[in-house]
Amino acid sequence: MPKRLLLVLAVAALAIAACHNSSVTPTPSSSPASPVPNPSITKANILVTINGTPQPHVPVSASTPKNTASPRPGTPFKTTGTNQNGIAHFYNLKPSKTYCWVAVIGPIKFSECAGWAVWQSGTIDLGT
Repeated sequence: MPKRLLLVLAVAALAIAACHNSSVTPTPSSSPASPVPNPSITKANILVTINGTPQPHVPVSASTPKNTASPRPGTPFKTTGTNQNGIAHFYNLKPSKTYCWVAVIGPIKFSECAGWAVWQSGTIDLGT
């Protein structure tokens, strides 16, 4: 009888240990971003969607925030429309700067501010 009890306790302890083991470190799915801006990337791509559907011909405004510690859209310096794929391209951006983008569709306003590590490495999504 004691051997059965010890066996049951050992199995229970292993099961509990397996359920609560959170020491596994996940492998990163991509390489980390560069620690400095890439001076050759001066273009940002902005995707405007509603319920996941790209929205063509939507004006998107770009600005720089007054405070990069708590960025909010500032005075727009450029406005361009989205193409047939719902993407607006902004060129000649300064690689080390933070930028904000705003798209207005009817009564809905979408905005996003991003530092170089974000806008240089992928598409900025505005919308739902």
